[in-house]
Amino acid sequence: MPDVRMAFQVAQDRQAVGIEIVPLGQSPLQLVLRLDELDKLIGELGNARSQMVSGQPQPDLEREGVTISTAANAKWYLKAFPPTGALFAFDHPKFGPVGLTLPREQIAKIVSFLTDRFILQPTQSTEKH
Repeated sequence: MPDVRMAFQVAQDRQAVGIEIVPLGQSPLQLVLRLDELDKLIGELGNARSQMVSGQPQPDLEREGVTISTAANAKWYLKAFPPTGALFAFDHPKFGPVGLTLPREQIAKIVSFLTDRFILQPTQSTEKH
């Protein structure tokens, strides 16, 4: 695939985004998308990425240097599906509403980890005794 330069410009009224794609040595291609169209494009790009990484090993998320797109203070939703697991969904600022399903065993591991770190370990008090 040829090298491509891309530029994105959100309209002043934030109702659309202009996307300019310039393949090396070719004329620029320009798109203007509304939010719903951008969401659809993001979803389709996610589907394409999923196909491209199919069969490849998943990244080691505990390793230094792995880039993780985080969402701080996001609105979230949790729904249990006993006994099989749960759905954890949240509004990611870059990708919109996303979620994952967690099987029962992973939920138990997460609860144990959080309990050990936040409930069983005393926190440092700023008060003098």
